[in-house]
Amino acid sequence: MDDAIFLSHIPKEKRFFLSQMILILCVILCMIAPVPAERVFFSDGTVYNSSFSKDAILEQFEKYPERGPVIVFHDLICQSCKDAMDYFREFEQIYPDVPIVYYYLHGNVTNKLLFETYMKKYHQDNLLAPTAFVGPAGIEGNKSIRLVFEPFALIYQNI
Repeated sequence: MDDAIFLSHIPKEKRFFLSQMILILCVILCMIAPVPAERVFFSDGTVYNSSFSKDAILEQFEKYPERGPVIVFHDLICQSCKDAMDYFREFEQIYPDVPIVYYYLHGNVTNKLLFETYMKKYHQDNLLAPTAFVGPAGIEGNKSIRLVFEPFALIYQNI
């Protein structure tokens, strides 16, 4: 059916209202749809990809001068954060000797400022929770955390 014929029986004012409602609905759907954020990067700003060799990854950890706990920024409002926190609880049961410090972001200005400090230190913009900092590596997103957190955390603790 031709759109012009189909819409011709609807008064012009109602067509305008209908198009505005569709636009508003699209905007609302875009606002509530989850934004998947998945990224693995290093403190020198390099973004990890599957072409990195094992040696290149080990070199990143070996040349990183600082030692300390794994740092995790999270927010329990998003489902990705809840899933990541479930993973971290499982990880801590298996590896209780790996120190992890958690920073809850929701409504906490101090922790948000600390998160921004880490973003600058790792040469990243607009990171979203959950994000873990494991020595020289930053891991953003539940899927990325589940993929590389364990080997990275174990490498970092054993160097």
